[in-house]
Amino acid sequence: MNPPKYSPKKYRINFKKNLRIGTRIKVKGVELVVVQNKNISSSKPGVIISKKVSNLAIVRNKYRRRLKEVFRLDFKGLKDKEIIFLANEKILDLDFNRMRKELLIARKQITR
Repeated sequence: MNPPKYSPKKYRINFKKNLRIGTRIKVKGVELVVVQNKNISSSKPGVIISKKVSNLAIVRNKYRRRLKEVFRLDFKGLKDKEIIFLANEKILDLDFNRMRKELLIARKQITR
């Protein structure tokens, strides 16, 4: 009988290191931390929404899903970058389209 084949471990973002060394870009409701990483072939998102933003997990998860969707739609072309989204209380005032416009401004700053 053959031994089972193990898939390689999924790549995970090192949040502690990236928050220390990354370039920060602030827009309304969100702060982006961008780190160049040559070891990955496509960009990776990370989202941090603390309980200070909202005590309800339902609300935090809704905005986490929205940020990941904006990343999927608009940040697709970036290569070898790790991006961490740090949400603050002002994110609760943004609907999806306004959030997307704010993050497009940040994307332009990343690609400069």
